[in-house]
Amino acid sequence: MDDNKKSTTIWLRPSVISRMDGWLEADNCQSRSEFVDKALRFYMGYLGTEDNTAYLSQAILTAIQGTLDDNNNRLCRILFKCAVELNMLCHTIAAHFRTDPIHTRELRAYAVDEVKRTNGQVSFENAVRSQRRIEPDDAWPGSY
Repeated sequence: MDDNKKSTTIWLRPSVISRMDGWLEADNCQSRSEFVDKALRFYMGYLGTEDNTAYLSQAILTAIQGTLDDNNNRLCRILFKCAVELNMLCHTIAAHFRTDPIHTRELRAYAVDEVKRTNGQVSFENAVRSQRRIEPDDAWPGSY
């Protein structure tokens, strides 16, 4: 940062100067020049949006980060619980049907295709309806 300062003339309305003088102490500025310098940097950061932390309050940034961290932790806990339940379900089904690796690979391919086709909107009820429409001779792997 260049510490050399250059003098320039600006024209301000008396009401703006009065308001600025009222804010000097609150903003911990020693002079009007320092206040104008801070105000211009803030406004230029706002216009450029490249340095958005220059004009967003640190309190707002901290609150947003805290909210994001809380949501992330909550989602991680939910995903962990779902993974545990899915693991239990998979072991229960595998123990019941004792499928071989070939059928398992075919079932995985079918499941991936179904999730893609339905954009992840898969339900137990739809699976039951699908299983009931398949004849035993035409059954996809895993429909025993």
